[in-house]
Parts: sequence; C-alpha cells; structure tokens
Amino acid sequence: MPDISKLYLPLVAILASLWPGLVPEAFAADYEIIGIESVFHNPPRSAPIGSHAIIVTSSTRRFNNLPRNTRNALQEYFVYQTKVKVSEGIYYRLALGNFGTANDARAVLRLLKPTFSDAWIYHRTAAERLQLEAFLNKLEPGPVVDESKAMPESADGLLDKARQKFLDGNFPAVIALTDRVVLSGNLEQLQAALELAGSAREREGKFAQAMVLYEALLDTSPPPETAARVASRLEGIRTMSIKPRNRLPGAVAKADEKPWTFRGVLHQYYRDDVIEKTDQGSEKVNQVFVTDVDLHLQRHRDADILSFQIDAGLVADLLHDSTDNRVSRANISYARDEFRTIAGRQLRSVTGVQGRFDGLTYSDLSRSAFQPSYFLGNLVQSSYDGLGSDNPLLGANLDFSPYDWLDVNLYVISQEVSGLTDRRAIGSEFQLHDDSGFIFGIVDYDVFYQDLNNITVISNYRYDPRWTFNMTLGRLNAPTLATSDALQGQAATTIEELKATFTSDEIYQLAQDRSSKSTMLYFGVTYNLDDSRQWNFAFSYFDLDATRASGGVDALPSTTDTQVSVDYAVRDFFSINDYTSMGARFSDSDTSEIVSLRLRSRFAGSRNLVYDPRVQLDFRSSVRTGVDQIILKPTLKLRYRATKNLDFEAEFGFEYSDVDLPDFDRQLAYTWFLGYAYFF
Repeated sequence: MPDISKLYLPLVAILASLWPGLVPEAFAADYEIIGIESVFHNPPRSAPIGSHAIIVTSSTRRFNNLPRNTRNALQEYFVYQTKVKVSEGIYYRLALGNFGTANDARAVLRLLKPTFSDAWIYHRTAAERLQLEAFLNKLEPGPVVDESKAMPESADGLLDKARQKFLDGNFPAVIALTDRVVLSGNLEQLQAALELAGSAREREGKFAQAMVLYEALLDTSPPPETAARVASRLEGIRTMSIKPRNRLPGAVAKADEKPWTFRGVLHQYYRDDVIEKTDQGSEKVNQVFVTDVDLHLQRHRDADILSFQIDAGLVADLLHDSTDNRVSRANISYARDEFRTIAGRQLRSVTGVQGRFDGLTYSDLSRSAFQPSYFLGNLVQSSYDGLGSDNPLLGANLDFSPYDWLDVNLYVISQEVSGLTDRRAIGSEFQLHDDSGFIFGIVDYDVFYQDLNNITVISNYRYDPRWTFNMTLGRLNAPTLATSDALQGQAATTIEELKATFTSDEIYQLAQDRSSKSTMLYFGVTYNLDDSRQWNFAFSYFDLDATRASGGVDALPSTTDTQVSVDYAVRDFFSINDYTSMGARFSDSDTSEIVSLRLRSRFAGSRNLVYDPRVQLDFRSSVRTGVDQIILKPTLKLRYRATKNLDFEAEFGFEYSDVDLPDFDRQLAYTWFLGYAYFF
C-alpha cells in the first residue's frame, strides 16, 4: 500500500495555490509537532511568533545544512526546521517566515513559487509556537545558525560536569566546580551555579550555607520558574528549622525517621502578541494561557530516600481553541548509602545519552574509589511525546577520581534501529583542575563505524584577580554519526523501508556520507577593572565540511561563520545597586553581515519590585544582494515579590523592523506578558 502522506503532500501544494486560506486549517489536524530542530538564520527573537508560516520543503531526514542555492534564495527570511509526525511517518520540514495572517504569507509565497514549486502555507499550532519561542530565547543575541553549530561556553561545560557530580553524590566536587562558574560565568550561568551549589549544601545537611546560596541567587532576579523553585527550597529549610519546644502528648515518632516533605511550584501566565504593519493595520497573532507544575515529594530517613518528581504543563491556545500538554520529567527514585535507582522519564541522569529517555538507571554507591552506573530504555525526542520509541538504548558509566586534581567519567552506549546498529560508542568526560582553572574534555569514539565522533577541550585559566581566559576547541561530527542518518534525503521514512532498496552495508555507508566534520573555536577574555567594572572580549569561528553525494542525495556545501564581540559590565551605573551591561557584536557568515548593539540594566526598586529594561539594535546587510535591515528591540520586565510564596511578573516589548524591500519596509510587533508563580 502506498504511503498516504506522500500522496497527501502534493495535494496540499495544489490546494495551497488555489485556496491558500483553506489549506492551513485543513492540514493542521493531520500532523503532530514533535519539536523545533534548528534555526538557520535571521530569527526575530523579540517579535511575537505569528500564526502562519510557509513550508518550503519536507524530507524524511534532518536538514543539517542547506544547499548554497537554497540559502541564497532564502537568506532574506527567517528560516527554521521542525520535526513532525504525519500519519505513521516522521518528517523534517524547512519552514519560513513569521506571518500574522494567511494574506501576509500568500504575498511571500508568490515570490517563492518560481523557485520552490511545492511550497505551501500552513497554520502553526500552539505547541509549535511555544516551542519555537522557547528555542529562540535560548539562543545568544546575534545571527542564528543551525543548533549543531552552537559553540559551548566554557562555564556551560563546567556546569554540565557539576550536574553530573551532583547526580553521583560527589557534593564537594559540585561546590568546587560551581565556585569556578561564579568567577567566570555570565549572569545566567552564575544563577545556575548558585542553585546547584545550594542543593549540594542542602544534601550535605549544611542548611545554613544552603540558605546563604539560595538568598544570593534570589538577589540576582532569576527567571520566575527558577525563583519559585529556589524560594520553595528556602522556605522548606526555614520550616524544617522550626522545632517544637516540647513533645506533644501522645506523640510517637521513630528517632531515625523524618516525615514526608513536599514542595512544588505552580506557574501560570497569559501572553498576548500583536503585529502591526504600516499598510494593513494591527492583528492579534498569539493569545495563550499556560499552566506549569513542578512537584517533588520525598521521604527521607536515616537509611534511605524515596522521592517522586513530575514536571508537566498545559498550553491553552485561546485564539484557536486548542490545548496541548507536555511531560518533561516524571520519575521515581530510591537511594540508600549503597545504591541509587531512577525509573521513568529522566534527563541528564547518565553520561553518553543525548537528551531525555524513558527507562531505568541504577548507580552503585557502595565503593568510595569508583561508582558504576547502568541504564536502559528508549530515547525521547520531545516532552510532548508519549511512551514508546523505536530507538532502544543500553549503556554504562564509570566515575572515579584517581587524583585530587583529576575527575574521570567513562561510558559505553549501544543503540539500535530496525535491527541494525544505530550507534555503538565508548567515550569519556574528564576534568583537570587546580586553583588557577580547569581543563574539561570530551572524547566520543564510535567503535562500530571506527570514527571519532567528538573531541572537544574546554579550558578556563585565571591568570590573576583581573585576567581570566576561556577557550573551546573541538572537532566533531555534525550530526553525531548514527545509522538513522542514512534516511536523510531519502523517500523512505524508516530504516526498515530503506532495507527494501539498499543492503545493510549500503545503509551504513549512506549514514557516513550524510554526516560531516565540523571545527569550532572560541576564545574569550575577561578583564576586571575593579570590584564593580568588567570588560569581556570574545572571538568564535565555526566551519562545517561539505558532505558527499550518494544514494540519490546531493552533496551539501561547506559553510563558515565568524563572530567578534565586546561587552562592558558595571554596577551603580545609572543608580545605586543597579547592574548594567552594554556591548556590541559583529558577525560575518555566508549569508549576511550583522552589527548588533545591546544594553541591559537591572534596578532594585522599593517594596520588592525589580525592573529589568533591555534594548537591542541590529544592522544587517545581505552578502549577496546588499539589502539593508534595521531592527530595534526594547523590552521591560518587572517582578514583584508579594510574599515569600508568591511572585508576580510582567513584560512588555516590541520590535520595529525597517527593511529596504517593497511591501516589507516597516513592521511593528509587540508583546504583553502577565503571570505569577506560587511555591509551596
């Protein structure tokens, strides 16, 4: 029987050309969004995510890079990639634009049709809009490239290592690692380090130190969800410290047992996005109400710890009367002095697994010299996915510290797909550290393909109290080599279907042809003028090799991207106790040259009110056409702590874009955000 989805897509393209307003609504119910895969260039970060987009093309395999002719044709647009489920098949879609109405999308579709005859208009679901918004918010300001090109910050690598140490119960190592992040990281990394260090101190029973760390984190005005979590933990410590002076009559309790503890966060917010054009007026393009709940239930006795955790959400699209739900984590864990086990949906529980998985993890803690861990389960692509996967995995970790200055984690992992080996690798994460800095390394070798998947070194060196240097150097496969890569560009949607055309050896060769090598370099310098002023300089370079043509799939050309940035941070710049940073970034890529100027401040007002104004100004010039674009993006965030258990938050921002193109010369988009977080 032919695949219905393959017959349906051409029909959609025909209907789109005849009745563009009809197709998006009709097609929306026939696919399920799995997630945002990557963004190629020019995303309007602070602009609201519109309700309509254009699908340029779709494929059964991920678009790791775009052919040069495609990049040239689309370089003036916001282009990204999604992963969707159509019927029983998985497709990757190359999407374009951020349109408030179908009429806006039709105007661009007419320009694209001569080059992309199968392009069609569709309507975004609430889940896709929220995932796209979250994806863009994670990216650094400036030009956006494929997420496989992202160059890790040294402090990020250090945080990952600290998280692993936390999971392994090595809390002194967590404190040592997070101390280095506090010295070298940016504001977001500092907040993550303080929370992790506070949790480590809490696990050690050093509650006074944990309270100091949590209070220091709250003073940095973290995001609402972080503030809610931390305030909940802080309140739990304070409540625990209040003991009755006399035992109540008839009270009976075991000396070695503590009662159940329960903490959680309820976060709800409303968002309203409007887009306004000079010749078409304004239109509401996004209106959602989101509810997120993070609950943690724990029973702690002298001998063991039993805990339950669930992090889930519900997204209501008020414009289109639809609802989506997600489950990020849902697991039960049990720990004693000798072992720890986790069952359910988990993330970053073990080294070597790329992403979250549904399964079981067991860690042996009975030996002080080393700690082995074992895991099995199924990979999960998105928090919107349910149970079940065709990617089973099995693996093990070994964590040990042969010297005080060296920490090592070794891992082995095996994945299968349709009866073939998908990925079979051995690897290691290691760290050398002393009082001056650290060197963190990652090595991943695929023993089946006999290919070095990843070798990356991240270093931080503090020369003296004023000078700190950071560097990242890596050579890795993009994407990570796996047999499922053979589906890229093929008509088949599964490896099982591909077996009907190619032999196993040919499929393995196709997978190698679809993966290419990338080289990345990052070098950063931080100079502290004094206790309140700081300069930051950074240089980054990324190069992606071309792929080979095979199996009817064209070769992909190589690409490069270079960025240079400088930032100045100062306290008490506008007023007492404020924190201000200002900077500029220059980017030179294959498609555009961008100069970005940005300014951000944080003011602590009266009565627990915090102001966080930001503004960014981008000057963009197309390499091929020379078309210029100016984008202005101011934002104001407010946070009010009404009580120790309740935070209110608000945000207003707009984006003004002036482009030297007919019918697209000026556009104004603005966003309202209102919400609260209640922690208990």
